[in-house]
Amino acid sequence: MQLKDKYQTSEIIKAGELLLTPVDALKFIQEIEERNILIFGVNLWCYIDGQIAEDPSSLDLSEIDDPQTSVSIAREFITNNLPEDTAFVSFVLDE
Repeated sequence: MQLKDKYQTSEIIKAGELLLTPVDALKFIQEIEERNILIFGVNLWCYIDGQIAEDPSSLDLSEIDDPQTSVSIAREFITNNLPEDTAFVSFVLDE
């Protein structure tokens, strides 16, 4: 079972991406870290006129080749740097 499948039952799929609340995204990162999965990017999603839309303020980690470094940067970003209107977070993973 892929990690995304574990979370898919309780979250939203938009544009083929699993959208997690910021709190759930931090839990997801913990599992990513345990499985040594590389994070290529963190996409942000917000509500605009009642619709979920992708926020262009994403985090590009495609230049990082160490899974632990990508996890650390992504965790810091979600914990301390999310725009106020962020409703959901999604990940681009190497899995």
